[in-house]
Amino acid sequence: MEKDNKSKKEIKTPKKEIEKSNRKESKEKNRSRSRSRGNSKNKDEQKNKVSTPLDSNKTYKIIHWNIAGLKQLLNKKELDELIKNEKPDFVCFNETKIDNDFVKSMNLNDTFKNKYKFNSYWNCSVEKKGYAGTGVLSSLKPISVSYGINVNKHDKEGRVLTLEFDKFYLISCYTPNAGEGLKRVDYRVKEWDKDFFEYINSLKSKKDIILCGDLNVARDDRDIFDPKGKEKLAGFSKQEKESFKKFLDMGYVDTFRELHKDEKKYSFFSRRTKGKESNKGWRLDYFVTNKDPKNIVVKESDMIDKDKYNASDHIPLVFTFNCKK
Repeated sequence: MEKDNKSKKEIKTPKKEIEKSNRKESKEKNRSRSRSRGNSKNKDEQKNKVSTPLDSNKTYKIIHWNIAGLKQLLNKKELDELIKNEKPDFVCFNETKIDNDFVKSMNLNDTFKNKYKFNSYWNCSVEKKGYAGTGVLSSLKPISVSYGINVNKHDKEGRVLTLEFDKFYLISCYTPNAGEGLKRVDYRVKEWDKDFFEYINSLKSKKDIILCGDLNVARDDRDIFDPKGKEKLAGFSKQEKESFKKFLDMGYVDTFRELHKDEKKYSFFSRRTKGKESNKGWRLDYFVTNKDPKNIVVKESDMIDKDKYNASDHIPLVFTFNCKK
């Protein structure tokens, strides 16, 4: 009996120790898993953080171009040449004239990612196919992307695309034309301009803004080859010029005019009148920032040589900037 009791004790003791050891090991494994999950989460957060900030030691370049149709541009070498020669960090397109079915069928997002290393975003007209539309290529992944300005009557034509980054908003805008005989000028000035400017003001209250696009207005006599008798034409009417001036007076800067004062350069040339050959054009395309930006420093805002890229009746604009630390 004594031997048996001893045996039982010998058996019980290791069992308790094993159970204690197992509990200890289990706790340690749980702690290890918890640390692992925490590290993984931190890595994910870190990935998100490093994918969006801009480098204060780098000068960034944005190209804006009203391309008058992405389909025709994809069939030409000029897009390749633009990206190869200019080496932009962002490319903002106006008047893409594509729809969401085309984006999917052509795998545009994969195409631009694989071929050019750009993330691509498209806001297409859903009301009328082959009309208007905006697009942005970005070498950096944005924090967020917004399609339109949250006003239904304006957002059916894909005219505004906004990318948010850590220090600014990049907005690509294709402003509606006032139309032949100024038949849409009231809509343009009293409805579109009003709501769009409110949208930009709401962004400006949060971060710096970089707005680019075919804003469909030559703001004064310096921006059109011959102003005489053209005040009844869309893009140079008194109503449109006054509306744009009111917008700038809200605290915005026409960066080209700020840096190039009285220089006459044009971003649109009518093909019908062979305007490019005679240098008879209009400055309808802009880069606009808020006054006294907190986080960006504008370096240059200009137009690329008018004879360099001929795929569109508009020429590309170039804008360079640094980010403050």
